[in-house]
Amino acid sequence: MYTILISILIGAATGGIWTALGLWKTWQMGIVLTLLVSALSFVLISRFLARRIEPRFLAVQKQIQAGQTALAISQLEALLPLSRWQILLKGQIHAQIGLLAYATGDEALAEKHLALSGIRATEARLAYAAMQYRRGNKREALEIVDVAIRANKKQILPYHVYAWMLWKDGDREGAINKLLECQKVEKSNESTQENLSRLQNGKKLNMKRFGMGWFGLQLEKPPAQLRAAQGMATRKGFRQKPKRRR
Repeated sequence: MYTILISILIGAATGGIWTALGLWKTWQMGIVLTLLVSALSFVLISRFLARRIEPRFLAVQKQIQAGQTALAISQLEALLPLSRWQILLKGQIHAQIGLLAYATGDEALAEKHLALSGIRATEARLAYAAMQYRRGNKREALEIVDVAIRANKKQILPYHVYAWMLWKDGDREGAINKLLECQKVEKSNESTQENLSRLQNGKKLNMKRFGMGWFGLQLEKPPAQLRAAQGMATRKGFRQKPKRRR
């Protein structure tokens, strides 16, 4: 990352100058200054870049809300060169592009970007796992979800996705164990309690509580009512008719 490299160079230059001039505590203070100035430079450069990048992300968000998915993807791709400067930005951009492509059915583009998404981009990692699962690459799908769980231990949905995949393939006991593991993260979570009870009583998992976070993975079809609501929300240019005043 350019930001890290530049910060280290600024810090090293500061410490080197201090040591070369033979100032107070010479090289010992030079090392301290190198570390402090490097850290400060990193923070300042990162904030400067964030202020420049944020408006472009907001513009992309508006395009998504307006249903201009292709334009949003194009704008996100244009941001990729900036990822050389900002740490973690590359994985975030790939995650967003991948999710947009996945939602529109462009699986080739989705796979390309979801595979490069950051491990903390949970939604993108789950979408990538779901894609592999639907293709029959079930072991790989479980591995992807497992990494997502370890990177985001406090998020509940990845545990349930993992359990669902196990249950779907007939491993009810494995699914129960995964939800018991999930219960340790948040004991009072109603979704976990319900699905754990359902599995223990020989019933199928109920993932409806997770809404489009689950149905967006395309492992199950959403209920008709939810599909209709989603369609109305994303329809390009949709506006409600103004009500007449009485």
